[in-house]
Amino acid sequence: MKIPSIILTLLLGAPAYASDFTDSETSYTGATILEGDWDVMFQESVAIADSEDTFPYAFFEGNTLYVGNSDIYENTVDAIVEFFWFQSSIDRGTDFYVAVVKTRATPGHDCYYAPWDWARGAQCKLWADEWSDWGEHPVLTVEAMTDVEREQGAFRWDWSVPFESYGIDAYGQVTFQNAYGIGSDSEGAVMAHGEYPTNEDGEIQAAGNVQVKGYHSSEYSVQTQYEVTLYEWDVFVDGRADLMAWDMYLNLGARETQSAYHEYFLAVQVEEGQPFMIDNLNFIGNFDTGWYDPFHHELGISLEGLTISQPYYEPASEDHGEEEPVAESEDTGDVDTGNSEETQEQDEGTNYGEGITNLDKSDGTKEKNSGCSTVSRSSHLSSLIAFLFLFIRRR
Repeated sequence: MKIPSIILTLLLGAPAYASDFTDSETSYTGATILEGDWDVMFQESVAIADSEDTFPYAFFEGNTLYVGNSDIYENTVDAIVEFFWFQSSIDRGTDFYVAVVKTRATPGHDCYYAPWDWARGAQCKLWADEWSDWGEHPVLTVEAMTDVEREQGAFRWDWSVPFESYGIDAYGQVTFQNAYGIGSDSEGAVMAHGEYPTNEDGEIQAAGNVQVKGYHSSEYSVQTQYEVTLYEWDVFVDGRADLMAWDMYLNLGARETQSAYHEYFLAVQVEEGQPFMIDNLNFIGNFDTGWYDPFHHELGISLEGLTISQPYYEPASEDHGEEEPVAESEDTGDVDTGNSEETQEQDEGTNYGEGITNLDKSDGTKEKNSGCSTVSRSSHLSSLIAFLFLFIRRR
């Protein structure tokens, strides 16, 4: 699928792709990376292999999931997965997630089967479609499966990247960018590649798109950039509501001793506020462990019961609201009323200012008794003055 560069620019509509593949390896805007062992959890990991001598692992380091397996031949299948939740999206009454999967299959260095194996350097190989490897088996497989009968979400195969099969027949390194974004008014997925030589003569093919779908906005986006060194390979995509599977096949054996690397975007839509479960997330590679052994050697790992949920936001603590009334009751005597200077001047200008303050702190009984005593003394004095005035007037 070839699209002129002008049309491609209009479709992308994102400044990020004007950077000519100079952005960081993984970046995100308007999305939240989910916390490992909290927002994202898995029940167990199971080794996938045709032998018992394997060394699987699966754990979260911060918000990044590390998963992989290896065998006694030093063949390895490794993956790094990060999960994102979009803060703003088209109002479909659902939550949108994307898992960024970075996976690699690497042949080992310990494939001695017979004394004549020294000639091939005891180097294990990726399974390639050539005369020494019987049958076609993917060098790298990523599978995600869920149960749609639970009616709690599904894979958005149309927005997962890549969302359709494609192949690369270039020689040398290929630089890719993958991106998926969903905003309040846009949704799009993009897969583009950088410049690379097409053959040993040095012919150059300009940067262009691999797959473009929808309108991609940089306001709400997760994107990656990476390089692969394999050439003559194909990726076959099987996308459904309950399955997303990518199979990568190596067509020639020229690079069979190097790592096969690719990245995938797994888009998920689920009812708002509900968790989404991936029943199985599988990573599988196929290797050639001997020139006279025509059978493929399978190695991988499966994560079971992987659950993704909306990021947990701890509400503002209510302790502060409860402490304020307590603080006011304890500091009632020192509350600033705004006229503290006037009160102080009034207290200093009278002899009973301090007494009034003390009365306010006394109980009601003492205030009442003190008031009665003052009135009683005043009444006796007035009566005595009136009696003396009448007595002098009669005289």
